[in-house]
Amino acid sequence: MPYDIKKRKWKKYRKGILAALPFITPGLVLVCIFVLYPMLFTFRIAFSDYQIVKREITWIGFENFISVLTAKNSSFWYAIRNNFLYAFVTTPCIIFLGMFFAYLINNLSKGKTIFKVGFYLPVITSWVIVGLVFQYLFNSSNRGLINYVIVDVLHLTKNYIPWLLREWTGNTAIWIMGIWKNTGWAMLIYTAALQGISKDLYEAASLDGASSWQRFKRIVIPMVKPTTYFVLVNMVIGSFNVFIQVMLLTSGKPNGTTSVLQYLLYDKAFNQFKFGEASAIGLMTAITIIILTVILNRGLKLDTVDKEETV
Repeated sequence: MPYDIKKRKWKKYRKGILAALPFITPGLVLVCIFVLYPMLFTFRIAFSDYQIVKREITWIGFENFISVLTAKNSSFWYAIRNNFLYAFVTTPCIIFLGMFFAYLINNLSKGKTIFKVGFYLPVITSWVIVGLVFQYLFNSSNRGLINYVIVDVLHLTKNYIPWLLREWTGNTAIWIMGIWKNTGWAMLIYTAALQGISKDLYEAASLDGASSWQRFKRIVIPMVKPTTYFVLVNMVIGSFNVFIQVMLLTSGKPNGTTSVLQYLLYDKAFNQFKFGEASAIGLMTAITIIILTVILNRGLKLDTVDKEETV
């Protein structure tokens, strides 16, 4: 390529950058201050002994990671177990319920908007409000609705169950809260996906005598596979950002058996002031999410799906 052509292209390229610079500079500055700098600082103190009061940072290598992974009575392994269990339990439920409710709403002749709003209300409701509601539902005394129904109404047991003070009942309450809160989001995504399915398919299936369940199984589920992949990846990644429901319902009790990685990070940083260990947990969480995302993308062949849709 002649030198003059290269020079003209470079001038044109530089002119475009200079024209766009005033518009992108504020965003870049904010990203650097509130995203890049905290990320780099977190990476630094993950390998350091960080004394926030004295403002001292001493490099100690992998000691924070070793301490988190090997400390006695450490909640880390409970936390990572609970994150995976949260993903395995809630994700299939949210996907199925979201798809099923979207299918039912899509078949309505009237009142679609009302049902959409009703199902989506939990999504936009404050986590604090939802947490208070679930605290009331699973309260360990007779003030809890579930205990009142089980003991005082149905007389299934004589003693009130301490739902939020036991390992598996506490985790179950957290899972139920996550499913209830996120199903409306999945429903809305699937409702949009169902608009792309031709009505001719439903009509042909009806003429062949297919029931509503058979149409759902044979038409809806295969046709919304790309949407299912999208919801699946988002839900799995979101499962490793679980925090508020654990803090509001169980606070990791008993003995950290209902804790999750984000709550453990919060506890290490703001209750125990072990910022190095908290940063180490944050880095390990980020690495876990990246690995899971790569596995899901390759396992579900999302790149292939995108290429097929483009073609």
